[in-house]
Amino acid sequence: DIAFVTQQLSQFLSSPTQTHFDTACRVVRYLKGSPGRGLLFRRDATLQLLGFTDADWAGCLDTRRSTSGYCFFLGSSLISWRAKKQHTVSRSSSEAEYRASSFASCELQWLVYLLVDLNVKCIKPLVLYCDNQSALHIAVNPVFHERTKHLEIDCHFVRDKLQQGIFKLLPIHTSCQLADFFTKPLPPKSFLSFISKLNMLDIYHA
Repeated sequence: DIAFVTQQLSQFLSSPTQTHFDTACRVVRYLKGSPGRGLLFRRDATLQLLGFTDADWAGCLDTRRSTSGYCFFLGSSLISWRAKKQHTVSRSSSEAEYRASSFASCELQWLVYLLVDLNVKCIKPLVLYCDNQSALHIAVNPVFHERTKHLEIDCHFVRDKLQQGIFKLLPIHTSCQLADFFTKPLPPKSFLSFISKLNMLDIYHA
């Protein structure tokens, strides 16, 4: 629940300002006000690996770089999540979303290897959800156009995983995109709603 704000604050560790200090104090107050909030891991959850990937196009006002975010569930339990600023400036929202998909695909591949090492077999196909139709089309389009050639490395990586059948890349409505929580600041009502969807509970108010 603090992944996005810590990602933002970590960029200014070498030269923080009063604004950054005030924001950090708000984070500490939030943590102090909810000491019992955490993740719930159900032992009767189905062994299906689900992932959500999203990007906030040109969200950084200083560099205009996009922020990638992903989260992965094993059944109903959140097991992996991350928010990270992209290394390059994306010229379109489709490019930002596709780079985020490539970023999430690497994590998904690692999770697959980890589950194999732990002798955990997923009983259902692995699914990665993306809410950008253009990014989905790029993933399945075998032809590179002029506007997608600069994405070739990311395209080959994601496309290879799709062709190998490691996971399925499926569309999802923006309102159901859980990775949105990791790419931008949210108002209190939306923030609390996403916390509930991520299956975070407070043991003192359960």
